[in-house]
Amino acid sequence: MNGATASTIQALTSHDLVSLAPELILSLAGIVILMLEGFAPSLRRGFTALAAASTLLAAWSLQWVPAGTSFNALIEATPITSAFSLVVLLSTLLGLLASQGYLRREGILNGEYHALLLWCAAGLLLMLRATELLTVFLALELLSLCLYALAAYHRRVIVGTEAAIKYFLMGAFASAFVLYGIALIYGATGSTRLDTIAELFTSGEARGLAGLGVLLLVSGFAFKMSVVPFHAWSPDTYQGAPSPFVAFLSVAPKVASAVVLIRVLQTAAGLAGFDGGALVALLAALSMVVGNLFALVQKDIKRMLAYSGVSHMGYLLIALVTLDASSWTPVFVYLVAYTLMNAGAFAVVTLLYPRPSEQHLISDLGGWGYRYPLLGLCLTVCMLSLAGLPPTAGFIGKYLVFQHALTHGNLWLVLLGIATTLVGAVYYLRVVYVLYMKSEVRVPEGLLVDVWGRTAAVVAAAATLVFGVWPGGLVSWMLDAVRGLY
Repeated sequence: MNGATASTIQALTSHDLVSLAPELILSLAGIVILMLEGFAPSLRRGFTALAAASTLLAAWSLQWVPAGTSFNALIEATPITSAFSLVVLLSTLLGLLASQGYLRREGILNGEYHALLLWCAAGLLLMLRATELLTVFLALELLSLCLYALAAYHRRVIVGTEAAIKYFLMGAFASAFVLYGIALIYGATGSTRLDTIAELFTSGEARGLAGLGVLLLVSGFAFKMSVVPFHAWSPDTYQGAPSPFVAFLSVAPKVASAVVLIRVLQTAAGLAGFDGGALVALLAALSMVVGNLFALVQKDIKRMLAYSGVSHMGYLLIALVTLDASSWTPVFVYLVAYTLMNAGAFAVVTLLYPRPSEQHLISDLGGWGYRYPLLGLCLTVCMLSLAGLPPTAGFIGKYLVFQHALTHGNLWLVLLGIATTLVGAVYYLRVVYVLYMKSEVRVPEGLLVDVWGRTAAVVAAAATLVFGVWPGGLVSWMLDAVRGLY
């Protein structure tokens, strides 16, 4: 072995592998859980605790990840990626906590669920840290394969299997869009590194169908974010998939996809003939209008939250119409708020609806605000936050997004956002109205309101209120992270 080879191996062990510490912790924890499933199935009730501890350990390890690039500049670690990584891990933790009671109640408490969820989180962390398109695609496929399996995890529920098939087929098309877009960009620039591509776009040296390649990339990640017109999969998937998994699915992939979308738009900023701002504005407007109008007529709370998620991604996109360093703060705060309030809502839904094969009717919640006061309060806080009412984190998120849009002259988007927010308040407050103002229409049977699920709901609701009253910490955190890079 010559000196050059030895130094390369040393670099891999001392820097590159350390830079992957969070992903390695999550991946190894998934492997350990699968091994325990095979050799010590009596420990199944401890899998949730082990997976949650691994998630917390991965979050703690972020502080030891060396700043800068690694693996020949294929991935990077910055204060921004660390902040969004924590949001992904937060959503993973809430999804794990919400799952214990559901899996026990349905008789499907197996290690595969926890392992797949941890591998999903590892793929998300890798995706938002990637600086090269093929690395992004590999992370996306690691994530997607686990998501498809989890969507169909409850094999006895026919509607879940149907939803997973739809999700898989549409997800395969989205992956094809991403891969074809990468191929077109590579053909136009001769590179898959985002920084090199940006330089070639700015200098005008890109040739061929680079604009179409960027458009395909935007389409692929808009699918993961459930942005109109790439949203059709979400209502069916949310309704049929296991509810605790939807608490994760509805937020975590959107966090990483939003970061990748920002990088793609930043890369394409210098491309002649490509107006990313106009494209994002169109997607934002369509998502706000379609999402809120369709959510307004839903009777199933999971389908309502699916269309609600479409509208919230529209609000998020407002901050990306005029993309600059100041866009990171509203995006980060909004995603933190959305993670807490949406995952918290699905955690409560997981506990209160014991028949996953049936519709999760909003009317079934009648009077349950008094029967289950703690869960009713948590769901109320999450609904108020989703509606954008103070003093919740949802209000702060929308305020920052609208303020950013006004600062950059996008008044029409702000007015449209306010109008659709008023529409959204109707169906969110309808849930609260049913909880406390309607009499019971059914007596709860077969519920398993466990301490894990209650913890997830309380943590989400409490954090929603805390960040709504004291948002300064989140804002300052992201401002400091941005200053270090711009």
